[in-house]
Amino acid sequence: MRAPAPIALTDLSGADREKAVPVVIDSFVGIYRWHAKRTLREVSTVRAAVIGGEVAGIAMLERLTPSVGYVYYLAVRKAARRQGVGARLLDDALSGFRGGGIRVVYAAAEEDNTSSIALFLSRGFRTVERRELGYDEGGLGAWGLRSRMWIVSGEVLLGLRLAPEPAVRPAARRE
Repeated sequence: MRAPAPIALTDLSGADREKAVPVVIDSFVGIYRWHAKRTLREVSTVRAAVIGGEVAGIAMLERLTPSVGYVYYLAVRKAARRQGVGARLLDDALSGFRGGGIRVVYAAAEEDNTSSIALFLSRGFRTVERRELGYDEGGLGAWGLRSRMWIVSGEVLLGLRLAPEPAVRPAARRE
């Protein structure tokens, strides 16, 4: 049995992001494809998993606030699925977010995308309930951020707290 090809992770910027378009085309249809292509060009960070010189998967990542990160898209070409590419990209993204001081990370997936949801759940994400307290109140609610995340009907919002919110000390009393 042949060993799987090694996966190299790298940043894609500028014109190099065009190398990721085949991943987008292979992974999405309709409005998702349109939005993923647009996001590919506008998002601050695109991490690529490269196998044999070809981009096999991508993670599009954004810092929404100083303490909140978002995985816009995590996509893997059909031929590279079930080989750990998505897991490597997600683990890499979480490591980068932690290193950047992010305390809460969100992601969204279509309700019927059980593989994607299972991957996020396996890394400690959980479903965020609509009426949940905000992330800065100890919950993972994201009402003020949902419009920046482009959450649409039929998607599940997932969240992961990487670090607790800093404790707020009461102001010193003046006597």
